[in-house]
Amino acid sequence: MHLATRTPAEAGPETMRAMAFARPGAGERPMPCALPIPTPGPNQLLVRVHAAGVGRWDLLERDGVFARLPRFPHVGGSEGAGVVVEAGRETRGFREGDRVYGLVAQRDPKGGCHARFALFDAGLAWPVPPRLALDQAAVLPVDGALAAQALHAVLQVREDDALVVFGASGGVGHFALQLARNAAVRTLAIASGGDGVRLAERLGADVAVDGRRPGFEREIARFADGAKRTLALLTAGGEAAARLVAALPAGSRIAWPHGVAMPTIARDDVVAAGFGVRYEPDAMRAFHALAERGPLVPHVSRRLALERLPQALEAVAAHHLGRIAVLAA
Repeated sequence: MHLATRTPAEAGPETMRAMAFARPGAGERPMPCALPIPTPGPNQLLVRVHAAGVGRWDLLERDGVFARLPRFPHVGGSEGAGVVVEAGRETRGFREGDRVYGLVAQRDPKGGCHARFALFDAGLAWPVPPRLALDQAAVLPVDGALAAQALHAVLQVREDDALVVFGASGGVGHFALQLARNAAVRTLAIASGGDGVRLAERLGADVAVDGRRPGFEREIARFADGAKRTLALLTAGGEAAARLVAALPAGSRIAWPHGVAMPTIARDDVVAAGFGVRYEPDAMRAFHALAERGPLVPHVSRRLALERLPQALEAVAAHHLGRIAVLAA
């Protein structure tokens, strides 16, 4: 992949608008450019992108945190939604004009969804549920799948559990609240700020508190009283997370997604595990079924034009609710 010398406005019929990082490194900003429209492989879909998610992983890719660096110039955006333009010869169930959402391979040398066109792996693409807008569907795959894996595969929630969600107003957290409500699991949402508390309450949290306030952890003992099991999903780390862990009752189970800066857990009476998302076909089909019939409703708090990706990345690193998307259409 190379950066074209002409501007996006001059892009010809075989090129597309994109936002690309020219080189790795903290502080680098994506720049507008014109790139060749990629050609789908046998099991890929060429998608005209309408919207793409923006997440912390985009910054981690830029910063070179992952073991395998992407090829630079690099177009990020692991998830998105749009309309199928062309289906690879070995794909099944997709045709031109279908509305789809899905994933590109992280660090794919052909680039991600922060562009006008992107290649989706047909095995990781699904029809957009009629009840969802394209920008909502675009932010489902990464954080939604992480939340589903945390609750069902790692913590294995049951109806009689008490679930504490730390970072409940963020990407993974706000999906976890909805999945827990669907499973009839009681939830204590520890959100960020008054606006985060209000969002958690709207999403069905039984109790919602502001994690920025001193002493929020005292609510845990009251909430967990009488529960057979207390579970905790931590989507953020730091000193507040350490206070939460210290306040959990003995026998609690704790889970957090890889990438969260977890404090040292100096307790031998809790079970703790980090996890990464695994896009296994059966699990993802079940996840898509939840997206199709409910209860998942992605909360997109900000929508910015693709060319404003630098501002979107700044917003991701700051206080925000739910998810942030860029619009390529």
